[in-house]
Amino acid sequence: MALVHLSATDADGPTELHRGDTVELRLPESLSTGYRWRWRLPVTLRMVADEHVTHAGAKVDMPGSAGVRRLAFDVTAAGLHELRAELARPWEGEAQQALTFVLHAL
Repeated sequence: MALVHLSATDADGPTELHRGDTVELRLPESLSTGYRWRWRLPVTLRMVADEHVTHAGAKVDMPGSAGVRRLAFDVTAAGLHELRAELARPWEGEAQQALTFVLHAL
């Protein structure tokens, strides 16, 4: 079991990992714009964390401060898994940006 770190640069290409690994995905997010990352996870990926984290050195109590969305999940089964991340405002239907992560668990 390992901790695997992913970012936007890992989208579209296959990422090889193992059943039982924990994956941490970090994507840039600025709450003051109203845009937030939303996820589409298959049942074979169990969510562990979904939180906004401010950049190091930023004041935590600053409303709307820029940071990253941190998603952590455990891989519960071997096989090919597809995770979709969409950057959208909750009141708008269409995403501004969409990323697909293809995970191949052994």
